[in-house]
Amino acid sequence: MLKKEPDDRLATQFFQRDYQDRGMLKWGGFYLSDHTSALRKMHAAEQQEAPQPRQSVAVISERLALAWRTHRHVHVQLNVLDANQAVAVLDGTVAGVADDQIMVQLPAGNYHQLALTAIRCVTVAAH
Repeated sequence: MLKKEPDDRLATQFFQRDYQDRGMLKWGGFYLSDHTSALRKMHAAEQQEAPQPRQSVAVISERLALAWRTHRHVHVQLNVLDANQAVAVLDGTVAGVADDQIMVQLPAGNYHQLALTAIRCVTVAAH
């Protein structure tokens, strides 16, 4: 015949040996979209990009021309700060060059025009 154990002891054994708590994962469904967007912004602010050394206009022009000829993506650091007081960045492809102005096509498809003097640093993506 089976011996019945008190409920408290049985519950304690169950939680110690058998139950696998998922921690905070179980609460993920309770976040509202406002909370998740705020968390995304907070994490993005924590991962700010360090300012690269300022390049000369000649080096910037050369790299932009290379990216334009080879249709490669560029990562551009600007001489301005964004709302989080971090160096502003721009990613895309060079769509055109005219005098001291360049046109960058952003991944969303829209275009951004800027002066060469507004650029701090240009990195051209590898093929």
